[in-house]
Amino acid sequence: MKPPLLLALTAALTFSGCAAKYINSPAVARAREAKRAEFSDPLIARATNAKPTMPFPATIAIAANDQTVREHIRALSALGKLDGLDSLPHLARTVIVSPVVVGDTDQEHRISADLRLREAAAKLHADAVLIIANESQLTDGNLVAPLTALSLGLFPNKRYELISTAFAALVDTRTGYIYGTNEKSRARTGLTMSWGSDDVIRRARSKAEREAMEKLFADFPAFWRGIVAAHRR
Repeated sequence: MKPPLLLALTAALTFSGCAAKYINSPAVARAREAKRAEFSDPLIARATNAKPTMPFPATIAIAANDQTVREHIRALSALGKLDGLDSLPHLARTVIVSPVVVGDTDQEHRISADLRLREAAAKLHADAVLIIANESQLTDGNLVAPLTALSLGLFPNKRYELISTAFAALVDTRTGYIYGTNEKSRARTGLTMSWGSDDVIRRARSKAEREAMEKLFADFPAFWRGIVAAHRR
């Protein structure tokens, strides 16, 4: 029979040996610290380490980042501008994200916009979400300042230049991996009178936004073919 001290030493060595493989390995600790040191922030680490999981044929959810973009997508859908998407190779179907499935945020549960849209896409069992956004830039000014006083504002004396850009990012619903981004712009210029110019510019901006978004969706087949070529195995 082994002495109690020998048994204790044997047990200690046994458990420490097992533990060394899992917790106490200096090599594992160094590798873990080196991996952490590669990134300045956990967000960067998560974005870098995200992997593509989208199967083919894929289901894609189309999501707007705000109400204005949502209205443009509805209008394009009503006009049949999105009908051809479902016939693209390796694309099972598309589904437009309704605001009723997008979760709300509060003071205790703040999450980023892309997470909210990915969550909505997950509810619809979509493999990826096409996030659509829009940005417009406007410059305006008087052409001939004295003309306003002389003509009592009866002649156009204000010029505007407007550039509207529609953006898209195809994001993996599960991991947040970005398959690709695309953007299309539409420019409009015109003349207007000082009074009533806000309404004229507002209508011009809405039209430019719609046209930019239409160009974006018209280019989606080429955009999708590039993604399929890069990720389908």
